[in-house]
Amino acid sequence: MNSLRGVETLKGGRAPLMGMKLDLVCMGHILYDVRCYVDHLPKPDKTALIQSPIETSGGGSAANVAVNSAMLGMKAGIIGNVGSDHQGDFLLSNFRKFGVDVSQVKRMRGNSGTAIVVVDKSAEVEVIESVGVTEEKRTVDERYIANARFLHMTGADLELLKKAGQIAKKKGTVALFDPGRSKSREGEGRLAPILKNCDYLFANRSEILLIGGKGDAKETARRLAGEYGVTCVLKAGRDEIFVAGEEEFSLSPPRVNPVDTIGAGDAFSAGFICGLNEGKNLRDCVKMAMWSAVQKIMYRGAQSGISRGWVRKRAGV
Repeated sequence: MNSLRGVETLKGGRAPLMGMKLDLVCMGHILYDVRCYVDHLPKPDKTALIQSPIETSGGGSAANVAVNSAMLGMKAGIIGNVGSDHQGDFLLSNFRKFGVDVSQVKRMRGNSGTAIVVVDKSAEVEVIESVGVTEEKRTVDERYIANARFLHMTGADLELLKKAGQIAKKKGTVALFDPGRSKSREGEGRLAPILKNCDYLFANRSEILLIGGKGDAKETARRLAGEYGVTCVLKAGRDEIFVAGEEEFSLSPPRVNPVDTIGAGDAFSAGFICGLNEGKNLRDCVKMAMWSAVQKIMYRGAQSGISRGWVRKRAGV
């Protein structure tokens, strides 16, 4: 089969897992991360020296959630695009290594999405991204979403996200949406058709204001939760996590010395979904999310360091 004209199957040529019940399907960006570790982030007309060998790995929010969820013991699959280049080969191989189903990853003519990630000694991150083929138009197989317990949507074509949300709503698949910076900038008006089909919304404080307008982040989260019937979870880095919806509460994360914060929000999402999959209550899901993010930032890269046993022990669930 020509991999540029269809859907890449799992290693060994097995058919797509249409008859298999996946715990989670992720939809969004699949990126090839190139990571550089520096003493300080470069300023205009200045040079920052890379302090260790350049590292490469899988990345992209949807890919990170899928891989981290697999590391937490879930059966995960992903809907997305990779290019016809060696980065595409690497990304597919990387998914297989972690046991993520790639039957709905399309190989398209062109370049895979790539991110240049610069991390300073305080673990702060700057990212330069080329989306490549990641947002090229494609179709969604309704059966793939219908056969999953959860659908996690991140940066992707808005019409594709709208369609996926509609399928999830119709088929009873729990839908979670993390628009990230790029899609949050679209604003509430353009995101409303997606939000109305979601059960959970993840955002940080700046993103929630990009979605819902200026003002207080918590009040905006409360309003969006009431308007769309979602549970809104504000991820917060070093600040408190805030949850609005049928339940409302806050949790303060522990203080740790981070190594690399890239992908922390995606680890948070994976931990939360793992909690849902195990039937935990909302507060315990947030605890699992928080400790998943904490463990991730102790390691380099967006797809490393997550351990189900460690997370559950720290979360006390």
